[in-house]
Amino acid sequence: MICMGELKGTARVAWGSKAFEKSLELCSKAPAKCSNLRSGYVAFSRASFSMKLPFFLLLALLATRPLAAQTPETAPATHCLLVPLSPAARVARASRIVEAAVTESQSFRATDGRIYTRHQLQVFRQFKGPAAATLMVLTEGGTVGLRREVLTNTLQLQPGQQGIFFLEPATVPGATAEWQVYGSEQGFVRYDLTDLSAAEPFRHYEALDDAFYAAVAAAAPRLVQPNVALAAARQLLAEPVAARPQAAVITGLAPLSLTAGTGAVLTITGAGFGSSRGTGLVEFRNADDGGATYTRLNDDDYLSWTDTRIQVRVPALSATGNPAGTGPVRVTPNGAGQLPTLSPGIVTIVFAATNVRDTKTNQRAVAGHRDLNGEGGLTFRFEADFAANTAAAASWQRALDTWRCQTGINWTLGPTRTKTGVADDGENSVGFDTGSQLPAGVLGRTTSYYQGCYRPDGSVAFYVHEVDTQFDDAANWQFGPAAPVFPQIDFETVAVHELGHAQQLSHLILPSAIMHYAIARGQRSRALNPASDVAGGRYVLRTRSFRPDPCGPAPMLPAPLIVQQATASSGGVALDWTTRDECNLSGFVVERAPLDTTAGWQPVATVAAGGSGNRYRTLDPQPLPGLSYYRLRVRRPDGSSDAARPLLVTDETGATATLRPFPNPLPADGSPLGLQYGAGTASGTLQVLYYDAVGRYMGGTRLSYGPGLNLLRTEPPAALKPGYYLLRWTDSNGPKGTVPLLVQ
Repeated sequence: MICMGELKGTARVAWGSKAFEKSLELCSKAPAKCSNLRSGYVAFSRASFSMKLPFFLLLALLATRPLAAQTPETAPATHCLLVPLSPAARVARASRIVEAAVTESQSFRATDGRIYTRHQLQVFRQFKGPAAATLMVLTEGGTVGLRREVLTNTLQLQPGQQGIFFLEPATVPGATAEWQVYGSEQGFVRYDLTDLSAAEPFRHYEALDDAFYAAVAAAAPRLVQPNVALAAARQLLAEPVAARPQAAVITGLAPLSLTAGTGAVLTITGAGFGSSRGTGLVEFRNADDGGATYTRLNDDDYLSWTDTRIQVRVPALSATGNPAGTGPVRVTPNGAGQLPTLSPGIVTIVFAATNVRDTKTNQRAVAGHRDLNGEGGLTFRFEADFAANTAAAASWQRALDTWRCQTGINWTLGPTRTKTGVADDGENSVGFDTGSQLPAGVLGRTTSYYQGCYRPDGSVAFYVHEVDTQFDDAANWQFGPAAPVFPQIDFETVAVHELGHAQQLSHLILPSAIMHYAIARGQRSRALNPASDVAGGRYVLRTRSFRPDPCGPAPMLPAPLIVQQATASSGGVALDWTTRDECNLSGFVVERAPLDTTAGWQPVATVAAGGSGNRYRTLDPQPLPGLSYYRLRVRRPDGSSDAARPLLVTDETGATATLRPFPNPLPADGSPLGLQYGAGTASGTLQVLYYDAVGRYMGGTRLSYGPGLNLLRTEPPAALKPGYYLLRWTDSNGPKGTVPLLVQ
């Protein structure tokens, strides 16, 4: 993430040094002792770069009191790929300036095929433009059914949020009387009613008073309707301390190091939380803005709540749409008039796996990657103007190789595309913007497109079906390989970070990580952090991307593997596979398993890397009788390995398409039916028809499958009673057959 603004400072402590660690410990135990450094900055240095980051990064973890409003020239870095907008220019460009709250949000697909979200605003005060009680505002991205678009460095609003909006007429195709936020994220000054503060990407405001309104909106407000929530917050904070309920006390956080979006659980111990949650809240620092604001948990993140102990999941997609970040935890006890308590210690979020939310069921899931190009993964394509900039193209290719060779994600670069612009068109584009495609102050962003589906058990699964990246062609880039100098922006640093979003990782407050929320001008940070970036990328790949799933296309193959095939003959079963651009590879292990894989996988052969022409073959001369599975494990130099999707073969005449229902017998209680299908090397659809013992048609279904082994689930027809049935199946690629099914 790249944030602009000159960084200069007074206090200088080496990142990772004992002095810095002692400073962290001192400030966590006695924040008051850090008060004299609140306006200072810390110089961090590591590996191949030296950067000056504001002491705010430390205080974002530890401070109990927000910073005052700051100008772009002195503001600490807080946001990626953004250039600070002048407050005066923002006021001048906005057609309307209002204080308002988001009351409703609804996504839709516009005439250009992109997804946008329409938000209804309840207006409280008008600073510029004609007064209106309600307004409609459009933002880019959103969810329609099980399709979702998410753009980095782009404003996302949630119902319940309020603040000051700088608006201009919407440019979305088909928009009429609707508005959009000028400058995207920088056009919304968000209120925190807990402490009556406000924040935007480059500024933080301590108080919502007349001076704040004059500084932000440059005009006296005109009342449109009362802001009840704001008035209640003012009244609560105005009460004498003696009249307030006794504050809660936080005595412990465990564990102190966690991941976000993975189901990790934090336990908070103390006293005075309340016997049940009720109106109680737990909040983490917001990793998207470096902890300038807090992010609230979703209701289903709360696991237990007693007066002395709270357990919560750590979200990568909170109720406010942000990932939890490193820093203290804030707890508001249950009960009227309660004020929040800040933990004396901090939790460290080492990586955040991006979550996608299903708006129908409110489920969240980590999105996996799929084999979308028939060669194991996803192919990016440069636009013509980007490809013509050979330095930019080489820099971006190095960034892709960084992720591919350290996590095993199967990405490659294809031919230059003929189209331009960002669109949900099946092409993964990398290009420069033309005209005003990017919002004011935005230097670049990545769009991830998701497709979801429901498994037979009702759980939701999402996968990435396209990624587009766009950069500002007018920015002061250093394309490398030379190091940047201030005020240049290191393009490879930015590309590695944005590809981290494509890898499905969210922001962190962790300066040593690529996914840290901020990057400064002149900073060179091109290497992944093994404990954070690499670990997070491998988590997504190994728990989602490389595993077969009944939802979506075939799973991604671990790089550098691009083709695998198992063939049976009279001499045994031969496995053939091909790789491309080998890296992070020490060899392969070939394994097999009987049809019931619970019996375990047996090693068949070990093959060293460095095959002739990147082609490999091994033979199993004594295969198991009947149907069995084979799979490759790609061995990494660090001793770990990644399993490719299994292949189903028979010891008779080669790869065989065979359907096996399970459980069989099937309980007559409406339980879902599993279908184990061993396909060939192509994807397709499977039609399954149910007939009873006398040949009467009982119903049917059509299912999509991927190459190799598929474990599918479906709901059997409701009319099935205990008895004997036949399943007649037809594969769109040709094979067909009939198998018995017993229901009892």
